[in-house]
Amino acid sequence: MKASTQYNDFVGTTAADISDHSNLTDFLNGRGVDTERYEPIGASFYHGYVDFISGSIICIDRQESTDNEPYIVKIHFEAEFTHEEFFSLFKRFNAVVTKKYGGYQDREIDEEIIIDDREQLEE
Repeated sequence: MKASTQYNDFVGTTAADISDHSNLTDFLNGRGVDTERYEPIGASFYHGYVDFISGSIICIDRQESTDNEPYIVKIHFEAEFTHEEFFSLFKRFNAVVTKKYGGYQDREIDEEIIIDDREQLEE
């Protein structure tokens, strides 16, 4: 599975820690999803310019899976939800993107530099 946008000008990776207060199964149960059939294994979100977020939960469909291969589905929801509701599923969420071309995806950062821009932003 890979993230994708219309042009994929930037590509990268993500990592997340599950929340201490909620989990994907509880989230699905709260929205009326049969978690005996759909076992959550991940999540996906899409954010656009306008205050828009589309989220979904990636699940194994136990009814359609075979002994040899899981059948993976992405469950979308008709009712919208907020950034806060989606990201509350995670304790920490980190996304890193770099230019698609140039071979930067496999590089490590050599140094982290902090710029004190507080005074500039106050003007």
